[in-house]
Amino acid sequence: MKSSIWRGVALTVALASLSRSAAAAGLSGSHASMVRQHAAAVALDYTFLGSPSQVREFVAEGRLEPVAPSADLALSGVSFPYARPEVHLFVDRLAAQYHEATGERMVVTSLVRPLDEQPSNASDLSVHPAGMAVDLRVPAKAATRAWLERTLLSLEKAGVLDVTREYHPSHFHVAVFPEAYGAYVARMGPTEAARAAAPAPMPNATMVPAAAAAPDLIVAAPRGAPHALVALAALLMVVPLGAAAVAHRRTPSGV
Repeated sequence: MKSSIWRGVALTVALASLSRSAAAAGLSGSHASMVRQHAAAVALDYTFLGSPSQVREFVAEGRLEPVAPSADLALSGVSFPYARPEVHLFVDRLAAQYHEATGERMVVTSLVRPLDEQPSNASDLSVHPAGMAVDLRVPAKAATRAWLERTLLSLEKAGVLDVTREYHPSHFHVAVFPEAYGAYVARMGPTEAARAAAPAPMPNATMVPAAAAAPDLIVAAPRGAPHALVALAALLMVVPLGAAAVAHRRTPSGV
């Protein structure tokens, strides 16, 4: 019994360490980042969808939501415009803030992607088949690109997502942690929402007011791990992620 508990502790500590390593990787990404994303999907008991018919089944059941173009958001080459509900919420809120800050629509190039539709260079750990990832077009304008990079990195440091800039083809791969993001939005008070509503102005950009939210922390734990182990992992991460959260609060572009 004791040995089983300590094995669980060791696994939880390892995942906490991977989380810190992934957050430090920034736009370059890392294997630790992919492990973190995959572990989060497994911890949430997400199904990695195998085929288009399974995607349609999940849409019909409401486990995936349609992501539609809007005044803030454009879709380009998206074969399956669906995502987990919290990921959909994240995309809509980020797109609104992106539009406010840059005057342009944010472009999504991929959302859920079943295993038999994955490109040949996709990682076996990809969370696109779980509906937990979104790919964003890299903006052509340097100022717009800098705004998006700064915003995504601030959220990665806060623990709400992992972001990697990929080049073949060029895009930002963003894995959103649904439980953390959904929990934050659910408990967000009106005062905090108003404070988060003003994104950092971009030089020569036209600003239009709108609402946004900010991220929260997720601790990926082994499936079936006791709650005490999750708490232990959270304690181990307090210092580094606490400092990141303070830095994030000073960044008015939280999503």
